[in-house]
Amino acid sequence: MTMTYAEIETALQKLLRPEALPFDAPTDADWQTLESRYGCHFGDDFKAFIALMSKYQFPGDILNVSSGRTNGNDSISVAYQYELQGAGWNAKMIPFYAIGNGDYFCLSSFECPNSRVFYYYAETQAFEPYCDSFEQWIQGLPEFLA
Repeated sequence: MTMTYAEIETALQKLLRPEALPFDAPTDADWQTLESRYGCHFGDDFKAFIALMSKYQFPGDILNVSSGRTNGNDSISVAYQYELQGAGWNAKMIPFYAIGNGDYFCLSSFECPNSRVFYYYAETQAFEPYCDSFEQWIQGLPEFLA
């Protein structure tokens, strides 16, 4: 079971400040472009979270999907293409949150729409399962962001 848009927003309201001026959420066309590029369909909870990033300030770089006005972070596609050029990147891994120092949280295109969340350690060039679902990742944000 996945979280609804309203459930995700309720969770984020407790953790994050709203953007002073919201950005453009991804359109259906933005999602179709991304999904066709990676050969997968993203889950509704992931899409809702990314859409909500147009309304809330998140520490670090949540990668963008929208082709409209964004917060200036790289897009998922730009980060993916950049990392794919280096050694050690698994082409099935789709980054969505740049932690810094080359580390990322990722989803697996092989497992979508119900992908586990993986953590990529740039130093060791290793992907490790972080949690069993995107819902679980959202539920763990209070501890992660503390």
